[in-house]
Amino acid sequence: MRTGLPVVLAMVTALAAGSARGEDAAGGAPARRTLSVTGQGEARGTPDRVTISFAVENSATRASEAGAANARTSAAVAAAVKKLLQPADTVTTTRYTIEPRYDTPRAGEAREPHIVGYVARNEVQVESAAVDKVDDLIDAATAAGANRIGGLQFTVADRGALVRQAIERAGADARAQGESAAKGLGVRLKGVVSATTQAPPVAMPRRFEGIAASDVRAASTPIEAGEATVAATLLVTYEIE
Repeated sequence: MRTGLPVVLAMVTALAAGSARGEDAAGGAPARRTLSVTGQGEARGTPDRVTISFAVENSATRASEAGAANARTSAAVAAAVKKLLQPADTVTTTRYTIEPRYDTPRAGEAREPHIVGYVARNEVQVESAAVDKVDDLIDAATAAGANRIGGLQFTVADRGALVRQAIERAGADARAQGESAAKGLGVRLKGVVSATTQAPPVAMPRRFEGIAASDVRAASTPIEAGEATVAATLLVTYEIE
């Protein structure tokens, strides 16, 4: 019996060691209990920049005539607009074209289209901090000869400040949700396991996307910048105990 006892003890020790190694291989400690919530946050700001495009179109029988007329009108538009701008504002030519205008055959006519004239088009984009002078800019440009207005957009120069504010509010909302859920479940939050933010682009009001200047002059409603809005989402996972 004495000679068999050490053998039995050795077998028990080996089984215990094997069991411990199995727990380590499987991960050891039990898996953490977690609670996931989605926080929402929004921030609003007053636009402090405006971007607006003016276009001048001229038609003539000859390309040189259309180009010359367009150059004169475009220069007048640029000069009128610049009088209302600040030193840091910019005026940039974004497109210039001279294209033929065709006499299209009517249905049933057996002839090829032929050129009857040319259209010169010059587009100018204005970026300005004079958000409160958009009406004046439009009036000055159209009075000088601009006959189309492109995308008018209000923006915020410091977009990052709005994004950070929205994310901060989303974090506070996530924390409040987590605490409420933990209280309802009878558990306690320990700490953040993971967090992921999602902040979409700042939403800005837009006006006059490709509207004729004559239509804008006829409008009686003042142009309002409105508010810039950014919404953020924060996905948070908490460890609970």
